[in-house]
Amino acid sequence: MTDIKKDDSVKTIKVAGQEIAINRVKVKNLHEVTRAFTPFVAEFERIVKAKKGMPESELMALIGTFTDETVILASTLTDQPPSFYRELEPLEMLQVMQEVVAHSGDFFMRQIFMPLKQLGAQLALLGTTAYYHSTASDSEKPTS
Repeated sequence: MTDIKKDDSVKTIKVAGQEIAINRVKVKNLHEVTRAFTPFVAEFERIVKAKKGMPESELMALIGTFTDETVILASTLTDQPPSFYRELEPLEMLQVMQEVVAHSGDFFMRQIFMPLKQLGAQLALLGTTAYYHSTASDSEKPTS
């Protein structure tokens, strides 16, 4: 049987004059984390696929759309209640979320960056194919 390394590490940061303890994603809170996080990732992927990128204005709108989910995610992975996060300024909340994602980076890496990497590979293949077809059709044109 394999030994399971127990990781009880807690990271603390100070935001708005308050010490916040950030916990790593665990099985016990996986349901809440994925429920809060999945809609954001799905909409992010939809926009990136449709627009072949993410305009900054749409990213801010997307973050605003999922404010409730962000608050749930932060309160699930920290020792502060949702009411604390609702009173933060946007840049303070961004700081919290950066630290939450960084502290459980391995989990979020698989959830965000792997699908984006796959999307990037698909777009590269599409671009290569389009380029090939455009140059092939150029060489097939009759010369005068």
